[in-house]
Amino acid sequence: MKLSRRHFLGAATGAAATFWSSIGLTAAGSRPERELDCVVLDLNAHCILRESLQGYQAALAGEHNHLAEAGFNSQRRCRLAIVPGIGAMEPVITGALLDLLEAGTHVLLESGAGFLNPAEFTAHQRMLQRYFDIVVHAPVDLWPGKSAHDSLIAHRSGRHPSKKLDGRESVPYVDYIWPNETRVRDFSRVIPVSAKAEDIIGTIGVTPVALKKCVANGALIFLGSPLGPALRARDSEAHAWLRSVTASTQVLQAFLA
Repeated sequence: MKLSRRHFLGAATGAAATFWSSIGLTAAGSRPERELDCVVLDLNAHCILRESLQGYQAALAGEHNHLAEAGFNSQRRCRLAIVPGIGAMEPVITGALLDLLEAGTHVLLESGAGFLNPAEFTAHQRMLQRYFDIVVHAPVDLWPGKSAHDSLIAHRSGRHPSKKLDGRESVPYVDYIWPNETRVRDFSRVIPVSAKAEDIIGTIGVTPVALKKCVANGALIFLGSPLGPALRARDSEAHAWLRSVTASTQVLQAFLA
């Protein structure tokens, strides 16, 4: 039976309340104590790239007075929520993210689906399309001949070689065009996206891997190329791009206007 978005949200209400309590954010419709600028949401087992979470936490800790982890005060809301390395997308998580967007929070959603097994990736893919109208395709290895497991190990060990199709070594870059032009290295797996040209904000070669779009009352920024590991490795371009997103909520408000 096809489940409408309205019925889905209704069914997920109770579970979402528990989810918000578990990560420390108040549910949509609650009275906020004070709005914060930026929070990083730790989805625990649903964050498949823990080094990505660590990268965002390290990158933002010195620049934002209000940085949230799991112990975040439950009566506070935020202007920008960052969701690092999300893997399996269960209905309660999807409902919670929709709650944020409905409340006007902007969401940066970083996919870690390149490191899921095929069944988990298919579920991730379906949830993105059904509830966010984001179409993603099978993961692409930037290091040919390596499995998802090998790519993850390479990320964690700092081994960064890559090869072109002709066998010559090269360094793959994500070219971001929004909110400013930046090139960030990626040595693992990426999730290609299909989107309107005006929604695309990042590509590897001619392949789109990042987008932005309006969802409900907020902006959704989707990254099919994990940025967090580069942040953890202190990549200057990755830090510059994240600063350009978080520096001012006016950037996102202008996008929504």
